[in-house]
Amino acid sequence: MKRSMKQWLTLGLCGLALAGCNTSVNQSQSASQEANGESQAADSQVQTGGAEAGGGTEAVALEPVNVDDEEAWKQEPAYGKTIKVINSTGCTAPVNVAELKGYFDEEGLDVEVVKSQQTTIDAVGTGQVALGAGLITPTLIPIINGVNAQYLGPMHTGCKGLYVAADSKAESSADLADSKIGIHGGLGECDHNVGLRFFLNSGVDTDSIDWVSTDSSASPQAIANGELDGAIFDENVADPFVKNGTLKELDSTTDTPEFKDEVCCAYYINKDFARENPITAKRLARALYKANAWAEEDSDAYINYLFEEDLLTGDEEISYDFIDSLDYHPTQDQMSDTVKEIVADYQELGIVDQSLNPDDLYNQLYAPVGFDIQDFVGHN
Repeated sequence: MKRSMKQWLTLGLCGLALAGCNTSVNQSQSASQEANGESQAADSQVQTGGAEAGGGTEAVALEPVNVDDEEAWKQEPAYGKTIKVINSTGCTAPVNVAELKGYFDEEGLDVEVVKSQQTTIDAVGTGQVALGAGLITPTLIPIINGVNAQYLGPMHTGCKGLYVAADSKAESSADLADSKIGIHGGLGECDHNVGLRFFLNSGVDTDSIDWVSTDSSASPQAIANGELDGAIFDENVADPFVKNGTLKELDSTTDTPEFKDEVCCAYYINKDFARENPITAKRLARALYKANAWAEEDSDAYINYLFEEDLLTGDEEISYDFIDSLDYHPTQDQMSDTVKEIVADYQELGIVDQSLNPDDLYNQLYAPVGFDIQDFVGHN
């Protein structure tokens, strides 16, 4: 990709607030990370590789681990201790739901939900907490660059869209070459990266797009005034403006065929924690998957519970429609495919060095745990 793309993504580093990480991957980083990767002890139950070309280490393989081996579990450093996880609300509320509904307790885990001054991925990577959840698009690059985390599993599909004025002649993102697009966050963050993939998919030269960082509350009026040609929104934020005839959606990670089956938000875990506590890591995943299973099999009860526990706020109809539109039963295969697709797109866009082996990058980012959310349907 052209130099301007790499400059944009370097600027995006400020928004991610990830110390020591670049948003463009360079092969030269691997040397400085390799010694760190080699110095980490490998657990006898866990397969893990050395440093990868992007700067991080291979994801800890959890699938072979016997999650029900009680004697082995008692030998783990985290056994019987309090495990900190990041507070998560809205579409990522299954983390808090697992704690409130006692799913962590069922797995024999003492979990404390905490808040952090850091970004979630940074809090997980530095070991301030063991686990967090969030969007894949802005976290994939930091993990490639060496943030000490890996994806534990999928959470849900959805939830971003590209919107224009309701009376715009544009019918798809393919009609928006040379346009000015609003993003809510910095360059290199989620809205920007989602937008890049929309335009890449539709054949638009992404260097022709003028990305404007703005407040989401100001974007609808800016579009109406012609100051912006469109903007990337969370779908629940844009929904009122679609209903009142101000905006229309052109592309969506919820409905556009090329994106609708991709995982939007995922769980991620500190690699050292997973390496030293593989059974605990899998038990965390089981508890979270129980919350996910409930979210999908009884969405009415789940969404009502979110409101009752103040994990979901705002207009009830809009919030209900938004959460209900998300698929909380994505599979391990969907997660694998999503990670591979995003890596491929980022390499095509020049965000990730094209000389790096995509299979190595995938192995650095994700190792399936060996069970799916659907396995826990009917638990509640």
